Amino acid sequence: MLKKILFPFLLLSVLSLVSPELYAQAQVGLKTVEISGEKKINEREIEVKAYELLNSDDDESKEVLNQELKDLLLIELNKIEAQKHTFSQIKSISILAPHDSSFLLFNWNIPFKDGTYQYECGILTRNTTNNNPFIFLRDTVLNDDLKEKSTTISNTWMPRLFYQLIESKTNFQTYYTLLAWDGNNLLTNKKSIEVLWFDKAGVARFGAPIFKYANAETKTRVEFEYGGQNRMKLQYNQALNRIEFDHLSPPSNNLIGIYEYYGADLSFDGFVWDGKNWIYHADINLDEGLNKKKSDFKIDKDLIKGNKQIYNPKK
Repeated sequence: MLKKILFPFLLLSVLSLVSPELYAQAQVGLKTVEISGEKKINEREIEVKAYELLNSDDDESKEVLNQELKDLLLIELNKIEAQKHTFSQIKSISILAPHDSSFLLFNWNIPFKDGTYQYECGILTRNTTNNNPFIFLRDTVLNDDLKEKSTTISNTWMPRLFYQLIESKTNFQTYYTLLAWDGNNLLTNKKSIEVLWFDKAGVARFGAPIFKYANAETKTRVEFEYGGQNRMKLQYNQALNRIEFDHLSPPSNNLIGIYEYYGADLSFDGFVWDGKNWIYHADINLDEGLNKKKSDFKIDKDLIKGNKQIYNPKK
């Protein structure tokens, strides 16, 4: 009997010397002494909570579920195991990452009955010594005349739903251009081209003066607004390293500036990356690079040694 009583206390004493983390886990209770240091990511629990939020019909329930999801992510994504986890089971949250997976963007939207939307976004930074590698971005609101001219302060963002990430490098900085959608209100929707970058301290910043125009001011991000019943194409053409989008216009000049009447006019504009900036191009051809003639595909004669036949379909 004495051995049964003393053993748990002896085990706790040993753990306190070897590993404070294991000691803390073992203190949960003497009847169940947890001596494993493994902290698995509860990915299934995250997906269940996110799915429940996505399919909820009640606004009050959505707010409660959203806070529960945020609390859960703060716990799970700040575990050391999250640094190398793939998160392949999560389908109800948008997760974007660059090629090297140096960070992950967790992003989702919450539609309400009045036609408005709430957006959440968190960044999980990898390969870092930070004790809290996962944080949620803080919302910031800018006046319309400043939206395309400003850079956000540390770890703040203009809320929206990101659906594509484009990685571009210069000699001094890596930019992560993000294509985004915003439900805005009952009358209009918005799409935008945002840019994420990290300062020398590793802090996330949004907006950079890299959107260049021939006859207009440089922008830090690009915003589009159009009628809520209309659709707008905003996509990335990887083959041409080009962002392509519908040109928006109203049906008549007297409706200029009234964006619920704006829609695609069957012409397209774009931005082409030149190694330093996104350069604006008007009236682009979306079929460029697709319609090739046989004369466009030529064999370099210098590659043919000794006049040897490369391919003979008759053999």
